[in-house]
Amino acid sequence: MAGNTQAKSLDPVCGMKVSTASSNLVATHKGTRYYFCAESCQTAFTKNPDKYLKPKGPLSRLLARLAKANEKAFGRTGPSCH
Repeated sequence: MAGNTQAKSLDPVCGMKVSTASSNLVATHKGTRYYFCAESCQTAFTKNPDKYLKPKGPLSRLLARLAKANEKAFGRTGPSCH
């Protein structure tokens, strides 16, 4: 069984998986490259990268898990970039 070897990265703004090979929406912050699914995500990131790279605390992790459970149960309403 052959696997998909194409490298993927998570868009730090919306969390969508982005192909690093085919995406031309890239920003570099503190020596790390970040890939984006849409120009709106790239623009939001470049305006305030620390907002999207901030480590999550216990409450934020809980809310993220609840949001993921809601998405699974009720479908995704997603950000406007998609």
